[in-house]
Amino acid sequence: MNLQEVIQLRTSVRKYKKAPSVGIEVVEELVQLGMRAPSPKNRQPWQVLHMTGEEKVHFVNLGFQVLEQYKSRKAHFGSLEISLGAIKMASDLLFVYNPYDDLPDYHRVWEKSDLQAIGAFIEHIILGAKDKGLGTLWMNDVYFMQCESKAFLGINHDVLAIIAIGKSDEGMYPRPRKSLKEVLIKR
Repeated sequence: MNLQEVIQLRTSVRKYKKAPSVGIEVVEELVQLGMRAPSPKNRQPWQVLHMTGEEKVHFVNLGFQVLEQYKSRKAHFGSLEISLGAIKMASDLLFVYNPYDDLPDYHRVWEKSDLQAIGAFIEHIILGAKDKGLGTLWMNDVYFMQCESKAFLGINHDVLAIIAIGKSDEGMYPRPRKSLKEVLIKR
C-alpha cells in the first residue's frame, strides 16, 4: 500500500479477532514510526507503556468497575463503555502520556504544542499499524478514568490516549467526513 491508500483506508476498529499480542517487534516498529513525528523544538513529548495479556485483562476489569460507578451515580461517561468493549478484544494496548506534563510552565508554554505533537505521534502509529494490516482504535475515554489509570500504571502523568491494536474482526468502512467546502476556507 502507498501512503495515500493507507490514509484513505484507515478506520477506527472496535472489534478484534481473538489473537495473542501482535508482538514486541511490531510494537517497537510502530513506536519508532511514531517517534518520527514532528514536535516543536524537537521536544518529543511522548512516552508509551505497552500492555497485553493478563495485565490488560485487569485494566479492562478496572475500567468496567469505574463505568459501573458512573452508571450508579447517573453521571456522564462519554463512550467509555464502547471503548472498554473494544480494548477488551484488542490484543495490545499502548498508553500514551507526556513525561513533561509536570514541569514548571508546562500549562503556560508547552501544553498546546505538546498535544499537537502527541497527536502526530499517535497518527504515525495508527497509520503504520494500518500498513501492517492491523486495526487500531485511538481512545480518549480514558479521561473518565484518569485517576484509576494513573494509579494502575504507576505513573504521575495524565494518560492522553490509549491505542488499541489487533487484528480487525469487522468490515472496514470509512466513516462519513465533512465536505471539503465545510473544511477549506478559500480567500
